[in-house]
Amino acid sequence: MRLSAIGDEIGTTLEEQIESLKLAHMNKIEIRKINDKYLWEFTEEELKEFKKILDKENIEVLTIDSPVGKKPIPYSRKVELFDIYLNICKIFDSKILRIFSNLGKEINEDSIKIDLHRVCEKAEKEGIKLIMENERATFAESPVDCLRIFGNEKNIEIVYDLENAFFEGHDIFESYEKAKEKITYIHLRDFDIKGNKYEYLGEGDFQIERFMNILKNDGFNGVISIETHLPMNNSGKSKRELFMKSMDNFYNIVKRLNIAITE
Repeated sequence: MRLSAIGDEIGTTLEEQIESLKLAHMNKIEIRKINDKYLWEFTEEELKEFKKILDKENIEVLTIDSPVGKKPIPYSRKVELFDIYLNICKIFDSKILRIFSNLGKEINEDSIKIDLHRVCEKAEKEGIKLIMENERATFAESPVDCLRIFGNEKNIEIVYDLENAFFEGHDIFESYEKAKEKITYIHLRDFDIKGNKYEYLGEGDFQIERFMNILKNDGFNGVISIETHLPMNNSGKSKRELFMKSMDNFYNIVKRLNIAITE
């Protein structure tokens, strides 16, 4: 398994994100925002400066997180943003681009499949693999929905977000089992259902250790990306402090399960 983290969950500035990664002994990042701005809001020159900083610190941009296919974005803007994000991937030398399922002019299965084929072909020509996240209130709320609309598409896999599936009424473990043939990426976070708040990994109700053990037994060789959402609890602690506590818990889990994290 490879290990990454969503940058704006572990720091606001790029420097803060890099420092958090280093403290957690990680060298891969998934980038969505820097300085509370989405990547498409920066100029190419600014993005290239960020890349220079990351290269100097030996941090690999494993994945670029786009909003393409997310809920209310108009169709014309989705098309425009997809091209912008393909270029952003090239700037950061990233081979993975995250999208969501609301791709079609109409949000129905046939329309989505037509546009999914288009974006898969376009990304493949650029040497970029697409991953689709199961997102709340989109067409594909569970990884099973993602799998169904993929059909025979080859250049796309699933990033499975446990919490998104759970809050749309899907069983976390059953959803994984039904779609695991295409799940190569996990967004891992934990939640305290009774307290209605995000929790440190392994301290909530998502049975993270059980889930990690299933991945181990299945020989999962994809990416685990840490997405705590803990800053949303307004605890007064810094993103770094919250992240490091979750990482301590996570490393204890993988040690108990004898799971190897690869570079």
